[in-house]
Amino acid sequence: MKKPKVQKNKSIRKNVHPLHIQELPAKYFPRNTKAKDYRNELARMMNNLRYTNEKIQYSAQLCVFTIKCITRKRGFKPSLPESFRLVEEFVYHYENFCFRLFVFREKVLKFINAVLPVGFEKDRDVKIQFMLVNPVVKQAKLVSLIREFDNKKDLGKVIEDRHSLTHKLYYGKTFDHYLRPKNIESKKVKDFKQWCKDWERKISNRAKLTEKSIYVISKMNHDITSKIIKYRDSLKKK
Repeated sequence: MKKPKVQKNKSIRKNVHPLHIQELPAKYFPRNTKAKDYRNELARMMNNLRYTNEKIQYSAQLCVFTIKCITRKRGFKPSLPESFRLVEEFVYHYENFCFRLFVFREKVLKFINAVLPVGFEKDRDVKIQFMLVNPVVKQAKLVSLIREFDNKKDLGKVIEDRHSLTHKLYYGKTFDHYLRPKNIESKKVKDFKQWCKDWERKISNRAKLTEKSIYVISKMNHDITSKIIKYRDSLKKK
């Protein structure tokens, strides 16, 4: 009796779990480049960003709870020095995240330049504005992924905040170290309560921003790998 023929499922490849950058097979790494080094650095950076985000989320919850308690008539009443200490701790973790995300962006660009024939010989020439118009980057369909770093709803806003925190926070006069809203002249209780709510919102919004950023770069990690594989495989067919 003949065995029935087993049809090969052509869609198996599509159902494979997406690879991380750190799982990119060795055959896709060109010789005599820093691609593997950048790959390893990106893997460490992803872990550091996740860890820093956890610190931000815990810190934000403590800040929001403490600020809420300031205007309560009953229950726990936080001391002002402790309240500012908690906000300072949040700002420290958030600034750390902003800096790490900026470095992550630069490393992603250098990794793409090293693993694909983009053409920039020196790292200092690998700039986001040049990568966005590069023919190889366009052919590999990586432009939309790189543009995510300019998205003001998440990654772009965090990178923008990096500039504010690095330059305005310590040297400027318009950026408040504790992320407080502008001072209010009114002495009414309801106005002060609203001011506190606005302060809470400034902190919680930034915590939401880092949480969203982690989701975006995690997805980016998978998407970049799949696009690199598709592009390099397409070169072999030519």
